[in-house]
Amino acid sequence: MMEVTVSLVRTEALRGMDLGMVETAMPQRAARARRFRFENDRLLCLGAGFLMMRALGIRAESEVCLGENGKPYAPGFPPFSISHSGSVCILASVPSGAVGADIEAVDPKHLDIASSVYTPAELGWMAQDPMERFFRLWTWKESVMKATGLGLALEPRRLEVLPFAGGGAVHACGRDWYARGGSLDGYVFSVCADAPLAPPRWTEYRPE
Repeated sequence: MMEVTVSLVRTEALRGMDLGMVETAMPQRAARARRFRFENDRLLCLGAGFLMMRALGIRAESEVCLGENGKPYAPGFPPFSISHSGSVCILASVPSGAVGADIEAVDPKHLDIASSVYTPAELGWMAQDPMERFFRLWTWKESVMKATGLGLALEPRRLEVLPFAGGGAVHACGRDWYARGGSLDGYVFSVCADAPLAPPRWTEYRPE
């Protein structure tokens, strides 16, 4: 099985850190962060840069490229995927191939969009435990969409992810995809790759 590492940082931890290294190494990201109205959003933006530097060893913004649909990658570094929600930012990486990650804060206000993003079979599965399974489906879909590099160009309702519920593979864009996921302090997460995955190894960054 392919190893996968997931690095995590929370906004409350970022408040206690000196983020000057991120602002210096990634000036465009720092400028984007300053445009956010709320501090939490600014910190999540900088947190993504922090994880790229600390977890992957990226030294400068110039080492990061964007794919056709906006997926970041860094030539010479492991494949990675970034996601944030609420007050948490994660970065998942694998040794090779493709990876997608998604984390979502559990919030019942999102349930009313289920019929517009899930297939009839997925809606039937979700009905057995709406709160948990809505977010399980959502993070599965998002992680596949990110792993393929297509993002929202891969229409969610045309992507059937129920095989993940039984530990199987989902076929999309000519490849089989495999997922690992779970729950974390009021969040649901998924990591998807083009090879079967071992249980994720987690690292959480805190102020030193």
